[in-house]
Amino acid sequence: MGRTLPTQIQILREAEHAWRGFRRALRKEDQDAFDVVWSYARRHATASSMAARPLPFEAQALSMMVGLQREIMALQQSLERSAPIREQNDQEDVLDISSSGLPTAT
Repeated sequence: MGRTLPTQIQILREAEHAWRGFRRALRKEDQDAFDVVWSYARRHATASSMAARPLPFEAQALSMMVGLQREIMALQQSLERSAPIREQNDQEDVLDISSSGLPTAT
């Protein structure tokens, strides 16, 4: 006997196909972003199949959100790592007024 239910990958491909008109209507840079978001859904297809949701797009959308959240977290970590460097540069740019009243860099 064969499978009676389509796999999550098959459902995902069908959904991507159904959204192709929307994608074509987007600007080029938005098409690139659209493709990245769908790549997150493909990356988490196995987890989506374990969710067994009655509406497959729920799991696909959550997969997309997980991918986007990972991007946000990576950017936050990058900012936190560069914060001490920015603070040091800010301190170097502060001017100090000497006893003569003339500004001097510290």
